Amino acid sequence: MKTAVKILAVDDNPSITGSMPFIFGEPVYEVTSATDGEDALTKLDAKPNGYDVIIVDQKMPHVSGVELVQGIRERGITGRILILSAHLSPEIRDAYERMGVQVVMDKPFNVEELRSVVNGLAA
Repeated sequence: MKTAVKILAVDDNPSITGSMPFIFGEPVYEVTSATDGEDALTKLDAKPNGYDVIIVDQKMPHVSGVELVQGIRERGITGRILILSAHLSPEIRDAYERMGVQVVMDKPFNVEELRSVVNGLAA
């Protein structure tokens, strides 16, 4: 049996993190949610390479998406990163590109497209 795609979904909006287990259902996917960047880094420190795909929002309290990705890169974590955020400036998009972020998607998002992108990243 193929192992589940392990996803860490990081967003301070409970409607986003709450919907992820429905978008990415078991047994094909295993979703862990983090409420902000600090929570995500704590989870990543506990399981540094425990996630195949990390879905990150940009605008969060305490630690922005860019700061979170910097922390992920500094730790040498291998999970593929997908930014899922609204209203990203060209400068923020450039910062993600320089850090090797694989995909940047805008909110609101299409569920099928999101699922397809995650499957591609996890392959």
